Amino acid sequence: MRHARLACRTRGDETASLRVSRPAAIFFFLLACVAPAEAQSPAEPKVKPSAPIKEFRLPTFDKDGKRATFMRAGEALFVSPTQIDVKDMHLSMFTKDGTGAFDTVLLAPSATLLTDKQIVSGKESVRLIRLDVEVTGEQWSYNHLEKRVLIGNNARVIFQDELSDIIK
Repeated sequence: MRHARLACRTRGDETASLRVSRPAAIFFFLLACVAPAEAQSPAEPKVKPSAPIKEFRLPTFDKDGKRATFMRAGEALFVSPTQIDVKDMHLSMFTKDGTGAFDTVLLAPSATLLTDKQIVSGKESVRLIRLDVEVTGEQWSYNHLEKRVLIGNNARVIFQDELSDIIK
């Protein structure tokens, strides 16, 4: 299995690094690098971002330079170095064949990204779209490491393919 070591310079002289085995996992690492660092030198005053970033965009790419994921949000607020709250989230994951085709799309009016755990979650609605299935619901979470979506309330699943012989 191939691994890549990624490094990102934070404020000050600190460097964060991560060993990853899946190119799409760098999405959350990059989010952590974009977040302001909490550890600053004593001479620097602590600055906490108070204004959200409008029209937030964050693409990630695989080792071959092909697009892996793309996060778009109407607004993003860095709550801490490991937590980002977003509004009007659109998270696209692309197929690994390099064609640029969508594999999965997650849409939500609001979400919280926990970059250290690689989890995105929300209390409001979510819509997951794939070629073979569409899922909607509320009180949801997406674990990127496990590639699993959990929906707590009002889950609806629509299969796009024929389900022959599913019940016998």
